[in-house]
Amino acid sequence: MSARVARFLGAHGERWPSTPVEQIRRLASGDGPDGPLAVVPDELVAVAVAFEERYGGLAYRLRPGSNHMEYGLEGEAYFRWTSDLGWMFPAVLDGAWTWGLDVLLDGRTAMAPGNWPYRLIDRAVEQRLEKHALLAEVQLWPHVTLTYETATLVSPAVTLGGVPEVREATGPADRWWYDGEVAAHLSLRGWPAGNDYWVLRCFSRTREGLSGVLDQLSEIGERDDWCTICSRALQPSRHSYVPQGGEPGLCLPAPSDHP
Repeated sequence: MSARVARFLGAHGERWPSTPVEQIRRLASGDGPDGPLAVVPDELVAVAVAFEERYGGLAYRLRPGSNHMEYGLEGEAYFRWTSDLGWMFPAVLDGAWTWGLDVLLDGRTAMAPGNWPYRLIDRAVEQRLEKHALLAEVQLWPHVTLTYETATLVSPAVTLGGVPEVREATGPADRWWYDGEVAAHLSLRGWPAGNDYWVLRCFSRTREGLSGVLDQLSEIGERDDWCTICSRALQPSRHSYVPQGGEPGLCLPAPSDHP
């Protein structure tokens, strides 16, 4: 793991009981393209065992009081075949969404909350950990929140000039830029049939630095009215910074916000 993820898990990670290997092998089940599997192929079981040995029982909160992100089979491996993405097995619980994610054989994750279409979320569990570790690193900085709407499977054409993209934290539903002083995180917020909804959070170590971050954006989105990081409304009285082209909600987290 990277140094950033190691720091993050060292500060926030927990280890809960994992599923024993023999139990995984004994209880493995699945539904294939032709119905229930009489015997689960060894190569599928091997993928589940490898996942559990590395990630089983890992849990962490992104913020005090938030729901845990949880990793593990929780007792048994169940495999499901899909015509578009192949085999997958449920092995992650996303506390922010309060919804489970499936893991594909190549390590990607996918989910379909409620009636929304099935969607790829992370290109690897390692990338998922990187994006959470980076968020934990900057979430106490002053930030503004913008929203964007696009067609299905179309990412907003947003760039942050002069700030490098963090490729290890970037995946199908997330893009990160960071240079140590400023950061931006574009994240998929919703994908009902026909539309994608995205949120972009811009961070700076200082409140004054936010103006420079926003001026570097290629496109200013609509102002959001709620900060999911700080769990509070962005009231008009808090909007003290007005950039060119818009007035995004400003949030100035204090230590008391994240005890």
